[in-house]
Amino acid sequence: MDYSDFEDLHVEVKDGIGHFQVTRPERLNALRTTTFWEIVELGRRFQVDADVRVVVCTHTGRGFSSGADIVDRDPTSPEQRPEATTTDSMGISALGLAMSRIDKPTIASINGVAAGAGFAFASSFDMRFLGPNARFITVFARRALSPDCGLTYWLPRLVGPAKALELLYTSRDVLAEEAVAIGLGNALVDDPDARAFEVARQLVEGPPLSYMWMKREVQHSYLATQQTQIEFEWAAQNQIRISEDAAEGRASFREKRPARFVGR
Repeated sequence: MDYSDFEDLHVEVKDGIGHFQVTRPERLNALRTTTFWEIVELGRRFQVDADVRVVVCTHTGRGFSSGADIVDRDPTSPEQRPEATTTDSMGISALGLAMSRIDKPTIASINGVAAGAGFAFASSFDMRFLGPNARFITVFARRALSPDCGLTYWLPRLVGPAKALELLYTSRDVLAEEAVAIGLGNALVDDPDARAFEVARQLVEGPPLSYMWMKREVQHSYLATQQTQIEFEWAAQNQIRISEDAAEGRASFREKRPARFVGR
């Protein structure tokens, strides 16, 4: 699949890993209008690209993303929307779904500031590995704005509602060590890029259908009752148990060899 048409993103697909970066380090990778919509489109392409089995996002410069670039041109202004999306009820907040709608593992490496919409974007990945310079700021209260891009969906699920409201109300800095302690990061490491790719390479060898259903089931659980969640799990199990990969999993166990999963 072609990814060469993006202005603000660098994308590379290699060995099953779809790797991308926002390429605006001079602006701490702030998200202008173009950037928002390119990330949404990238999520759509990664979802259907059979060559992508795991997604990794890293960053250049001092910022993962400082949020919406309101100095350049405010991407939240209605006049900044492409004509084709003017009826979209989510607007640029669709950024918050770009990674979660990919039925594949997504990993972010963060070793700089993630603020506002950038914080929301970081929160939407399945896993986050943090470096010593990682820093999170909700920022919206400082600008007399309300959160967007899914931050009020993801943040309470990562840190709990009371901690989420504290961070939203105060807009205080959350540094790397605290971020891991409260659930914003999976681990604090010296080289988060290396850790992200290490985990990605492990997952590339794993069962894509299992990962798809694991992700769907966890997301389904957010609004499910106990019974409906268990019913959803059972329905998923009845689909995946007859797959080629499930048969391969059983065969590789019996034959005491590494499994070769193909996603069917």
